[in-house]
Amino acid sequence: MAESKILTGLGLSPGQVVAPVCLFSPAVHRNVPEYTLESEADIGPEIERFEKAVESFGRTLDTAAAGMEEKIGRAEAQIFLAQKQIILDPTVLDSVRKNIQQRKNAEHAVFTVLRDFEEHFLKLEDQYLRERARDLADIRHRLIGHLRDSHPDFACAGQAHCQRGRHRIIVAEEITPSMIAAIDFTKVAGFASEHGGRSSHAAIIARSLAIPAVTGLRGLVQQVSCGQRLLVDGDEGKVYLEPEPDRVNAILAAQAGRRPAEVLDSPPGTEVMANASLAEEVRLAAQMQADGIGLFRTEFMFIRANRLLSEAEQYTQYTEIIRSIPGRPVTFRLLDVGGDKELPFFRIAQEANPYLGWRGARFLLGNPDILASQVRALGRASRLGPVKIMVPMVMDRDQFLQIKNAVEKELAATGCAPGAIPLGAMFEVPSACLQAAEIFSLTDFGSIGSNDLIQYLFAVDRNNERVQKDYNPDHPVLWELLGRLSQAAQKAGKPLSICGEMASLPGLARRLREIGITSLSVSPRFITQVRKELGRGK
Repeated sequence: MAESKILTGLGLSPGQVVAPVCLFSPAVHRNVPEYTLESEADIGPEIERFEKAVESFGRTLDTAAAGMEEKIGRAEAQIFLAQKQIILDPTVLDSVRKNIQQRKNAEHAVFTVLRDFEEHFLKLEDQYLRERARDLADIRHRLIGHLRDSHPDFACAGQAHCQRGRHRIIVAEEITPSMIAAIDFTKVAGFASEHGGRSSHAAIIARSLAIPAVTGLRGLVQQVSCGQRLLVDGDEGKVYLEPEPDRVNAILAAQAGRRPAEVLDSPPGTEVMANASLAEEVRLAAQMQADGIGLFRTEFMFIRANRLLSEAEQYTQYTEIIRSIPGRPVTFRLLDVGGDKELPFFRIAQEANPYLGWRGARFLLGNPDILASQVRALGRASRLGPVKIMVPMVMDRDQFLQIKNAVEKELAATGCAPGAIPLGAMFEVPSACLQAAEIFSLTDFGSIGSNDLIQYLFAVDRNNERVQKDYNPDHPVLWELLGRLSQAAQKAGKPLSICGEMASLPGLARRLREIGITSLSVSPRFITQVRKELGRGK
């Protein structure tokens, strides 16, 4: 049976999922009332009506923020607190009041002022600020709703008992912050929308919770109905309206494989740790009795918050991670931005090839204040449990030494004794692998980031389907390099782990052990699989 329709858009969050559609459409106010106040005496009461609506909207946002913090996390709650800051901004309030003083009704004044701000943002070159224009449109609709006492909700098209996205793929013209407040993200299977961007709130949360999402799908809403089965492929940015049964069955089998497996201990002489980006994943790793967290991707905390986090905010989140897996070591990778991890609020100049640009260790050295803040927060948090710090995208010995000196200075400022927090280097750039002996002389441990190492070793874009056959974890050149890294670590007497995806591929865990790499860090859902493989003899 041929595929009847495939829509191609922009992948916002990787992964594939098959589930029924939940079709949402915002019931917004398309016709805004416009009239002139009858007399000067009506201006005061109209301003008071506006201010009461702002107060009511503010309480709604506080409630939404509290609910989001409870369901997902504190960082996500900032979406609604940021909206509250906008409506309480003196410039916005004064502009609306001035419109009303010209005897305009409050609804029209709100519409005019926020529309003007929105149009201004849309004209800016900065992508991040252009995305914020959509927030202003959402605020405008909701504030007008409070003025008219008919708050916007989300209408499910065609079902009497709407599931509101539970275990379904939410389809909409756009996933707005208002919609986020009405959805339990922890139970959503996927997202597909006609409009949205990489830095939109929905995209950020989808990525942080590993929910497949695709946007830029023109005409999607008119082509689907509630309950229709859909396939969302966030890896390729595609949505299949009538997917082939074989493709559906393969993905459904993969989804079933993500369920928590039985808990096993790591075989003697090995350790199986977890990779994580979220506190939720750390808690799952603890349930699976992981030997620790071999890689915690700290950049996802910033992605979820959609802004730069203060030292105090980072400290709070690091302590949550440490407490989620008590007594086990947590390896925090320092902020790794660039490439496929866009953090537009850092205002990094657009690069022709971001994978070869200002990222990893280069970014950290170029932003000493950000590096210092992160290290100080980790130093303080280390009092609650065993912590390691890992430097991403190390290029060579000299670069690692620069970061090491900066890290040790900041750790000393927090009262940490020298050497109290192990400092490691990630081996994911070929030049660093060639200088492994020199780097191991400076570092406390090493970790192989196989995803990027394969990409840079073979000059192959891992996100480009045309060259996927060359992205080969079984290539003999790669295994020769891994063997040399293992020998260098053993000679230096330093631990070496692997935290890339290849450690979870069938058959590779045992091969890694055979070349002396006995510490493997994988997604929590693969812990049992890897332990079983390692336990099947030598």
